Amino acid sequence: MLISTKHSLNSQKNNLPNKKNSLFTPLTFKPFRIIWFADLIANLGTWAQSVASVWILTESHASSITLAMIQVVTALPLVLLSIISGVWADNYDRRKLMLLGMVLEFTGGALITSLDFFGFLTSTKLILSILGMSIGASLAVPAWQAAINEQVSKNQVTNAVILNSVNYNFARALGPVIGGILINTVGTAWVFLLNCLCYLGLIWAVWQWKQIYPKRILPPEHIYEGVISALKFAKYSKVMRSVMLRSFVFGLSASALWALLPVFANTKASIYGYMLGALGTGAIVGSAIVNKLCQLVDTNIMISSASILLSIVMLLIGSLNIKLLIFGALMIGGSCWITVLASYNSSVQMLVPDWVKARALALYQTTLYAGLAIGSFGWGHIAGIIKVRLGLLLAGLLLLLTTIALLNLKLPKIDDKHHSIMHQIQPKYKLEFSKYKESIIVSIEYCIPVSNTNDFIDLIIKLRTVRLRNGAKSWSLYRNVEDKEIWQEIFLIRNWLQYLRMLSRITIADKIIIDKVNKMHIGTTPPRTYQGIQQIKPKI
Repeated sequence: MLISTKHSLNSQKNNLPNKKNSLFTPLTFKPFRIIWFADLIANLGTWAQSVASVWILTESHASSITLAMIQVVTALPLVLLSIISGVWADNYDRRKLMLLGMVLEFTGGALITSLDFFGFLTSTKLILSILGMSIGASLAVPAWQAAINEQVSKNQVTNAVILNSVNYNFARALGPVIGGILINTVGTAWVFLLNCLCYLGLIWAVWQWKQIYPKRILPPEHIYEGVISALKFAKYSKVMRSVMLRSFVFGLSASALWALLPVFANTKASIYGYMLGALGTGAIVGSAIVNKLCQLVDTNIMISSASILLSIVMLLIGSLNIKLLIFGALMIGGSCWITVLASYNSSVQMLVPDWVKARALALYQTTLYAGLAIGSFGWGHIAGIIKVRLGLLLAGLLLLLTTIALLNLKLPKIDDKHHSIMHQIQPKYKLEFSKYKESIIVSIEYCIPVSNTNDFIDLIIKLRTVRLRNGAKSWSLYRNVEDKEIWQEIFLIRNWLQYLRMLSRITIADKIIIDKVNKMHIGTTPPRTYQGIQQIKPKI
């Protein structure tokens, strides 16, 4: 848990004068600006390398399944390992975790470069090296995403997320073009070398970032405990349930666009590069549109509309045979893609409390990339059996149907009520037992007028979600059979340390619910609270 004392970096952010809330305002913050430009260069190298990787497989006449495996190995580590790195990012220094992941990515890139220069690069070695780079990315991404609010002020997080998307998609527009030109002039090995050199700049930028790591008064969570806490939060959080399900379904269908595009453009590396460039250009335009739409349109409407439009784009690409129209459709598809993903990312950034932010972003990335990995493998397999165009038509139809089916699964409105209430806990009682072993039972007694029974039950059910989401192991509600005004809320916490963590996780929205329940209590004193240690069985 964090102490309420604000470090100097946050103080500087909060003391900045009010500026116009434009898309580029986050670049006025020096840490974000330096890392952003270094990341842009690194992304250019990454996308140039992606074209080179696909082209090596295409030249070796690899099957559509093998080509789709690039998407699979890119996504698989993000599916399997992100939640673990999310636990570390929520409990340890995010900057160091980012650096560790980036060094692994650089090592994988250097291996590909060496193998290609010496003529030992095969399809299998290429895919395995990309897998190693993806493992590094799975360590860095949750920490990277969660660290955004440490680089800019709170009111600029959404714009910072969109700017990072602009960065990524600008590189996606230009990087493949650079890669295609270099492949045709100097060869793939030099493209891989360019990527390594570009990545060194990003490592330097993160290294020189003087992050002020906040003090903690509670020990970090272990991996198992941290994963369980994140899963419980996701289970009882409407935001996470909606984002995880919708992003998985979106990735499952939309992945066909990325998995089948290299097969669709199997004539020249430059054609594939130009197609990726069209997607990236559309994403850049879409980023500017998202910034405006966020202020005018409900997030749910924006996500659903973009998903439906993307499905139409996929249907058009699968049915059109005019290259100029295909490139136009790809630009629209890029705008839709960035609108959906930036909206999901911003929602998690703004609606999830700080104590679980990296893990929440990791779970979001996990479900998204699970959809992308499964979808890429599935569409690649389908394309090996039927025509590529028919595969795109089926994927577009699936995206359209699933988007319509999930229209009622809405995200809450973005506000400040989901931020944690930062305070130092001063327990009323001293613990005489092990803080790691004995379970803690908390019992709260309310006196509620019979006429308010229904309203009380409606509120207490919301409070149940709060207790379980923040760490309670179980929750129960009882009513006195003799005095129907007396109610007893009882919940169990795994141990004393977890109880302290539970208290530290209360958000403004949680506090509002607790206060509403307490106001329904009648009497001269607040609801009586009892805390006890679960009965210990005697040894026989």
